[in-house]
Amino acid sequence: MMKRIFSDKRAYFAGFGGIGGLLSAFAYEMTRLESAFTSWVIGTGFDGLFIAACLALAQARYTGKTFDLRGLSRTAIIGGAGGAVGGLIALYGGFPIAGLFGGGADSGRFLGWTLGGLVVGFAVSRVVPNLKPKTASAAGAVGGFLGCALMYLIASLAMGVATTGAAIGLAIALAESAFRSAWLEVTIKPRGVSLEKERTLTVTLGEKPVLFGCSGDSDVRLSEMPGAKAHFAKVSLSGGRVTLHDLMQERTRPLSVNEAFDLSNARIVVRAKAG
Repeated sequence: MMKRIFSDKRAYFAGFGGIGGLLSAFAYEMTRLESAFTSWVIGTGFDGLFIAACLALAQARYTGKTFDLRGLSRTAIIGGAGGAVGGLIALYGGFPIAGLFGGGADSGRFLGWTLGGLVVGFAVSRVVPNLKPKTASAAGAVGGFLGCALMYLIASLAMGVATTGAAIGLAIALAESAFRSAWLEVTIKPRGVSLEKERTLTVTLGEKPVLFGCSGDSDVRLSEMPGAKAHFAKVSLSGGRVTLHDLMQERTRPLSVNEAFDLSNARIVVRAKAG
């Protein structure tokens, strides 16, 4: 049971997204924002900042990477700034337009949360290998919309924003798996005495090669290998062909679907959708 949870990206993104929503709600309450402007612009900015940052942490933890301050900061800034702009658009565009068509504050609120989710999706696409920005943005928007709907059922700002963060994270994780054509299934076995458990993760293949190594800038972090440098190998997808670039032996060879190979403390299998 626990192995499945720690190997399921949907669980990581939903859980960390929910934490980001709670942090945003706490920050909002501490600042005691009262005016409509500060509530929407700064409040939605908090949502984007904390949810995007926590989803970046989820991706790093999922792939075994160390703390990446640069990637985390970039994602948080994009999410925060975009969330503030989304709140501004909702306040000065969404609510007036909704009023013209007979809609109330609810319609404007749905627009604001949808725009916030869209921006979070775009920000997260910057740290998830080969997650297309359009796919992530659309998924984030859906998550934001659904989260706003759930907020009305929960009737609590803190739990509503937490649920929205979880919905955004879950929607992004689902969209990544639904719209990819090929991916790597990576089973990592801890070495030596460790509290870590064996787990399996997936990494989407696309235009950007997936980098394996023991350094913090690797897409998937593995244990160090004697005599090897920080980067062990790259796997790329181009023209429908999957290629392994062995950086230790400086060799390149094609990989077929369902073919497996071992690298450091991981066994890696190429997977693809039928057809």
